[in-house]
Amino acid sequence: MSVFIFATLQCKPESTAAVCAAMRDMQQASRQEAGCVQYQILQQADQPHVLHVFEAYQDMAAVEAHRAAAHYLAYRACVADKLAAPVEVKLLQPLG
Repeated sequence: MSVFIFATLQCKPESTAAVCAAMRDMQQASRQEAGCVQYQILQQADQPHVLHVFEAYQDMAAVEAHRAAAHYLAYRACVADKLAAPVEVKLLQPLG
């Protein structure tokens, strides 16, 4: 069953550019993963320090592989001190 993730990152305003750069790298690498169907980063128009990530994977195994990937771990380490709040992650599945 397909798995979807919607995540929200609130950057420290002075760290927004650095987080955006890390997220662009993350997006490029994630899109190459075998089980990744979609990976899109969106910047909130009225609050540019807020980023939203929409991800779609073939199944939960693909999500677990993503979370174990070197580029994911590197991204987490890179942004750890650049966020104003913990990342809000919602794991979603199709309704029907």
